[in-house]
Amino acid sequence: MNNQKGFSVYTVISIIGIIALAFILVLPQMFSLDKKENTEQCIRNMKSIRDAVSKYFEIAQKDFVGDIDDLDRQVGLKVSMECPANGVGDKYYVHGNYETGEIIVTCPHAEKAEYSDHKLITNQ
Repeated sequence: MNNQKGFSVYTVISIIGIIALAFILVLPQMFSLDKKENTEQCIRNMKSIRDAVSKYFEIAQKDFVGDIDDLDRQVGLKVSMECPANGVGDKYYVHGNYETGEIIVTCPHAEKAEYSDHKLITNQ
């Protein structure tokens, strides 16, 4: 009776399990879902910072150059001051030209190739 040809049920289940496990481990890396979510959150943070710089323009009526701590002291931010993509303590950098209305908010990781889309430039 033990001389059967073909695969046993246990062999088939083991093979399917190994393939499923490999698929589950490789799938998140293929689609980089966390990276996209972090990029979207970073862009939302930068838009909030841009709005805070606009408020600063109304109050101070002058250019703004500095980091988020400087802006927070001036207008009081209600936004995360750090990029969610990579680490803690990496604060956004802001440059606002009062005369032209141009506001540039840059992620601290924008120089790195994988974060090149973490930049917000607006002419208001």
